[in-house]
Amino acid sequence: RLVGPAGRVVGVDFTAEQLGKARALAAAVGLSNVEFREGRIEALPYDEDSFDCAISNGVINLAPDKAVVFAEAERVLRPGGRLAIADIVTEHQLTDAIVADADLWASCIGGAAQQDTYREAIEKAGLRVKEIRRNPYEFISRQARNASARYGVKSISLLAVKPGR
Repeated sequence: RLVGPAGRVVGVDFTAEQLGKARALAAAVGLSNVEFREGRIEALPYDEDSFDCAISNGVINLAPDKAVVFAEAERVLRPGGRLAIADIVTEHQLTDAIVADADLWASCIGGAAQQDTYREAIEKAGLRVKEIRRNPYEFISRQARNASARYGVKSISLLAVKPGR
């Protein structure tokens, strides 16, 4: 609705289940300017300079190579385009034991990058970080809460812009 009748919204996921769910939800509310495609955030199925805005909510922390994800976002954004992210990051580098823990990956902690490294990867991809804001968020499991307290695991919102030509 925010893009208006002439705008277009696309969603990308690599699971048939999520794509089916998204298509059903869009159809249920009568959205005709929405499309969903199979793909991965490391290799988006779109041409360069295709979008005014790319949005990710809690997905990039699950990608093993975040630099590739940010380079891909930069590739598909038009000059002046925005990258809007909500994600999990850390204040301190995680230990190998945490990174290897499947339960902490499922809690979106195991793949969380250190915040400065995360920001550097975005900037190295060619995007300018305009704002980082901490989100009020509490982890549910005791193990996740402990990692949050010890390593400064937190939810952030971030806005970055692709410079114009």
